[in-house]
Amino acid sequence: MTRRDNVRFELQGELAAVRNAQALGAQLPYVQDRAIATLKRRLPVFARRDIQAEYNLKAGRINQDLIVRGDGNGISLSGRWGRGIGLLNFGARQVRKGVTAAIFRGKRELHQGAFKARLLSGNTQIVTRSGAPRPMTAGRYKGKRREPLAVEYGATIAQALAKGRRPERIADFARGVLAAEVDRLRESYERRGRKSASG
Repeated sequence: MTRRDNVRFELQGELAAVRNAQALGAQLPYVQDRAIATLKRRLPVFARRDIQAEYNLKAGRINQDLIVRGDGNGISLSGRWGRGIGLLNFGARQVRKGVTAAIFRGKRELHQGAFKARLLSGNTQIVTRSGAPRPMTAGRYKGKRREPLAVEYGATIAQALAKGRRPERIADFARGVLAAEVDRLRESYERRGRKSASG
């Protein structure tokens, strides 16, 4: 009698497991979407913190150039490419010989002859004068011959994302989040299955 009870218990446990697996199977698209949505929220935060550990940039400036996309098939994280981030964003300071800035945390460097200037667009940037003098067509030096201004840039977020072992760290984090989220949702469905079976 006791042995039959044990067998029946085991069978009931297997049936409950099958029911739970079937319920999860029916919910797989939902589970996948939920897991991807969670990763889509958390991935740029992790990437931003990882970049900030190396680069001397504020969170808002990094977020501005981070692009995260996700759908039912997966997720991608990228950084805007093109011109670098203006040196002004890297804690630039005017000194007698030019401008010092720290692109990387704790590594302040001198940019000889650089200075802060308000450009015709209205933006303030760190610039240097370079090239052959030419007549200026606008601004306060209009009509005068001056060397044109060249904006000084640091790294792009795309470069920061690709640097060193950061891609591997981000990939490891993404795998961990997805695995944890799928496990959490699976356990949630199993608890619901047990409650409905006992009720």
